[in-house]
Amino acid sequence: MNNLVLAGCLPALLAPALCAQEQAVERIHVTAQSQSQQWLTDPSNAQHVQLNSTSAWYDAASLFNGVAGFQADSRANYAQDSRLSSRGFGSRSAFGIRGLRLLQDGIPLSAPDGQGQLSSVLLDQLDHLEVLTGPMAALYGNAAGGVVSLHSRKPEQDEASVLLSQSRFAGQQSLSVQQRYGDSSSRLSLKRAELQSQRPHSEAEKQQGQWIWFSPLEFADLMLRYDWSRDPLLQDPLGLTEAEWRADPNQTAANAERFDTKKSSRQRQLSLTLSQQQAEQFWQLGLWTGQRQVSQNLGFDGLSPTSAGGVVDLNRPFAGATALQQWQFGTLSLSLGASYEQSTDERKGYVNQQGQAADLRRDEKGKFSSTDWFSRFSYQLQPDWLLSGGVRHSESRVRVEDFYINDSNPDDSGRTTFNEQSAAISLSHHYTANSSWFVSAGQGFETPTLTEMAYQNEGSGLNLALKPSQSDSVELGHKWQFAQWRSSLVLFRTDTNDELLADQSSGGRTTYKNGGKTEREGLEWLWLWQASPHWQQQLSLTLLNARFADGGLQGKQLPGVARQQLYWALSYLPDQTPDAKLLLSTTLRSKIASTDQNQSFAPGYARVDLRWQAELPLASYRLSYELAAENLTDTDYVGAVVVNQTNGRAFEPALPRQFSASLRLSF
Repeated sequence: MNNLVLAGCLPALLAPALCAQEQAVERIHVTAQSQSQQWLTDPSNAQHVQLNSTSAWYDAASLFNGVAGFQADSRANYAQDSRLSSRGFGSRSAFGIRGLRLLQDGIPLSAPDGQGQLSSVLLDQLDHLEVLTGPMAALYGNAAGGVVSLHSRKPEQDEASVLLSQSRFAGQQSLSVQQRYGDSSSRLSLKRAELQSQRPHSEAEKQQGQWIWFSPLEFADLMLRYDWSRDPLLQDPLGLTEAEWRADPNQTAANAERFDTKKSSRQRQLSLTLSQQQAEQFWQLGLWTGQRQVSQNLGFDGLSPTSAGGVVDLNRPFAGATALQQWQFGTLSLSLGASYEQSTDERKGYVNQQGQAADLRRDEKGKFSSTDWFSRFSYQLQPDWLLSGGVRHSESRVRVEDFYINDSNPDDSGRTTFNEQSAAISLSHHYTANSSWFVSAGQGFETPTLTEMAYQNEGSGLNLALKPSQSDSVELGHKWQFAQWRSSLVLFRTDTNDELLADQSSGGRTTYKNGGKTEREGLEWLWLWQASPHWQQQLSLTLLNARFADGGLQGKQLPGVARQQLYWALSYLPDQTPDAKLLLSTTLRSKIASTDQNQSFAPGYARVDLRWQAELPLASYRLSYELAAENLTDTDYVGAVVVNQTNGRAFEPALPRQFSASLRLSF
């Protein structure tokens, strides 16, 4: 798994050892493992987020506060999942996450066609996450406009802990028991949460569990993980039109009640990783298998004979394997690897008759599989010059079998294959003891998903006219690191051809097309300063001009993308240790277009949060707690937009001011 080191400490809330003068190297484990490098000399813009075990994480979007180049949209709607985007990649997703590569402990969370979500992840048991933006992300394959790598907390001692959290809109209870057996260790974690928003018809229930085992064997280190999640009820209040949002952001769309819009899901996944590190070589093997089941009521009836239905019943078994071998030849590090991933969507659609599933409208099986071969290298040209890069070949196979065929609904079966290559190269120069620069370039791709290929405007069968989008990216970065502060500044540009766009939507069926060229350019700036033993601050700024570059949309802003984002956090440590901490943070975001034609914009906003954390040792017990005031100024703002909604219900209101308390007791 390719090791990318941290690009800086995040707020004091998230990083217990924020901006220490001698900071340990952190790695992002994705698909290859290379020699550890200090942040200052790393030829990429990787960022590291250390997570706090006391915080109650309800929404995955909150994990990414302050990550430069990343936009995390909080829908306050647990039926639609959080949405993430990196330099504009992924911003067009109508639900879930696409355009980004998601991994946990080196095992993919993304489906091979690029679709993914984080709602099944037990966020409370994550130790840290690492984020990669820029050209080097292209080395991770299909739909890798950015990389998010989650790392589970490793059990290190015999311990049991209970976490209780309550706020105006959410309550959570979790139990975790971990134990060591000689050199081996394991942990069992269970969680239950009840959530809602300020809007009617927004209740949600979530149940999750995880068992994880670490063991050093004679020939390799073993990690075995089983994840289980069940969401029996996720009500969907639907988006609002701009006029509805301005009149009353706390209302619910009428169709939500009429069609009882909601979702229930269940996911199980078993993952195994074997790895061995020797003096001059490293190898790793990863295996995984699982199943995801979803039942969802949509906000329309789907009565038309050619509709896909207003009730979705999806069963998705998936599996995969990846293998890697790395060698060290003096100043040259070389790795070779291969992976195979597959997922099968067994999908049925029914008429939504006032919230009940009625007549069948869709019955098909779609399989998407990919076989990848990749190679990476890192070469120390001189003590202060480093050259690194890699190539990847991906062969993706798509096959859809349609079992619902009649006079009004022709056969939509079909198959196709995509053969694509991606590559990236980077050069870094550590020219003084405290400064370095790097330049990198890469070419990536993104295939259409099974959902996007499902239908044509005219005729039947898969939309075989769709092509993968191609992106060319370059970036130039500079880093500074001193005793009290560190900073990074990155300038970037990405040109994309054959961008995938929504074409037509009728009767519950949406078709897609390749929409020409887009251009994205901007900068990412991160500055962390430890002003004194008591005061620390972080400033994160992202400027992104993402626009269409040709055709009838030329000059229009890409929907779902903010041009400016600013995050500033000031923390106070009264005891000069992370045991007690007060954090004040501010998030500013500019307006966001909701359609390709830029017909409406969600207005910009400023949000303020305040948190107090403390830890109290009590003999053999440890008590830690957090008090928080989120959206302190009670600002009405749009947390996310649903891109290109044909009915105009694009605005998803964010949560108003709420106070919360979390308490963790460990013994």
